[in-house]
Amino acid sequence: MRKEDYLSVIEELVYQVTGISELTPDTDFIRDLALNSLDVANLVCAFEDRFQVEIPVRDVWKLSQVRDVIDYMQKKEMRAQGL
Repeated sequence: MRKEDYLSVIEELVYQVTGISELTPDTDFIRDLALNSLDVANLVCAFEDRFQVEIPVRDVWKLSQVRDVIDYMQKKEMRAQGL
């Protein structure tokens, strides 16, 4: 999946969970969107469901920006394909 495709899906999921739209790769979930820990937990669940991955708790707080989620999902996708 291309970065633009990931961004589109992430925008959709963030909107479904929070009602917030208009994201950029540099958008910070906490600082820019003022999400609380429950919002973050709900987003992580949405990411896991949509992308069919498991995100360990130790990785959750590394995903502070949209760009981090895109990079994380691309790496997971590449590992799943054996690349």
